[in-house]
Amino acid sequence: MQEHAFLFREGRWRVAGEHCDGAGHRTPTEGETRIRHLPDKWQSESVMRLKVAQSTEHRNVYEIAPFSPGALSTHWSSDNATLGTLRGRFVLAGDAILSFYSSATGRYRGFECIQRRDASHYFARGAMLEEDKVLSTWAVELELMA
Repeated sequence: MQEHAFLFREGRWRVAGEHCDGAGHRTPTEGETRIRHLPDKWQSESVMRLKVAQSTEHRNVYEIAPFSPGALSTHWSSDNATLGTLRGRFVLAGDAILSFYSSATGRYRGFECIQRRDASHYFARGAMLEEDKVLSTWAVELELMA
């Protein structure tokens, strides 16, 4: 199995790339993600800023059940001000960490593939849907900050 740094080690990751809304409008985006390992859970705190005239910022805090030794998956949850509580699962698949999630009602759902380039670089591609309507997609690069 591929050894992953993202999620599995504490650290801060710089994020940069592109956000695309449901109408296809592309916007440059930047931000950062911080991974912390607490005694009973892992935490991922992220902030993403869309580079537009009226700067838009998205913040998320994920509570992650630590992977058990040898496990290929684990659960996570996040309380989102707009979407409500999201519950998901991280699944290890070779050089990628897959994430699938949905809101409690199932109205919102999405997926993301976080793929390892090397120990300090990943790229992520994902999409969020409201029922069958695509709300957004993203393509970002992650770089471990020294």
